[in-house]
Amino acid sequence: MRTLAWLAAALLSAATHSAADATAAAPAAAAPTATVPPLPVIIDTDVGDDIDDAFALAIALQEPRLEVIGVTTAWGDTRTRVLLVRRLLAALGRRDVVVAQGPATANTVPFTQKKWALGATDTSAAPDAIEFLREQAHQRPGKITLIALAPLSNLEALARRDLQALQQFRQVVMMGGSIHSGYNQGGAIPVAEPSAEYNIASAPNGLMALLQSKVSVRMFPLDSTQIKFDEVRRDRLFAYGSPASDALALLYHQWRLLNSWGQITPTLFDVVPVAWLLEPSTCPVTPLRIEVDTRGFTRPVSGAANVEVCLTLHEDTAQRLIMNALVSLEPHRSAQ
Repeated sequence: MRTLAWLAAALLSAATHSAADATAAAPAAAAPTATVPPLPVIIDTDVGDDIDDAFALAIALQEPRLEVIGVTTAWGDTRTRVLLVRRLLAALGRRDVVVAQGPATANTVPFTQKKWALGATDTSAAPDAIEFLREQAHQRPGKITLIALAPLSNLEALARRDLQALQQFRQVVMMGGSIHSGYNQGGAIPVAEPSAEYNIASAPNGLMALLQSKVSVRMFPLDSTQIKFDEVRRDRLFAYGSPASDALALLYHQWRLLNSWGQITPTLFDVVPVAWLLEPSTCPVTPLRIEVDTRGFTRPVSGAANVEVCLTLHEDTAQRLIMNALVSLEPHRSAQ
């Protein structure tokens, strides 16, 4: 009996030690993955003239990594731009986004997508864009990224009304300027000297005010934003049948008929800053000191950097991001 009792005790002890050893050897349970909160952004846009703003808005509005707080309309007919944004928001199911109207200005560029804009069902008055920017900056200091895709008339007005509010943005990520390369109208031969880029030439005082404010600025000039959305990708996107692709198809066809540049395939300048926010590797930035003159030329000069500029775009990566973002019904599908 003593032998049997001893054997039973030994077996129990061995089983206990084996279980302990197995527990010690097993990998620790994976810690819960920390969820990264979406980046709060406000988009300042002159949507409705060229088509690239609409593409940039559609991508940002469908991207879960971005919290689009509001859209402010800038330059030209800012009231009709409000209507266009509202109709796009309705199509994408994003009526939660505030649309605010900036001061109207003179504008000689055709409003190519006006007919689509006038189909908006919500024609109520819009809040003041400058006051909206001011309030949001003060409510969330250092948190909000301002994506500037238009002439900087709204930023100039904000600097005059409340400079501290402009300084309280986390950063301004802007499409504008021309450092070494100018407009490449034909889409094939690079222009090896800078141009007075449209956004800056339209409101050079806006960039001057922005640089004087000392807020962090990431600039995406002509050097890195002349990305062509070719016919193959265009047709694949428009055939997809999502709310975003259907809206963009209608806007594209109006733009194609009425744009004064004779373009058939759009150049998606304004998409590049949004792509960079989502995947910074698409367009690496480098510190530079930039000066702007009254004609809108942006020239690099010696001295301490006042902007970070992307001079080279990884176009294949950017094109893939555009397609994947706009094919929203299958968010994990890889489209080329």
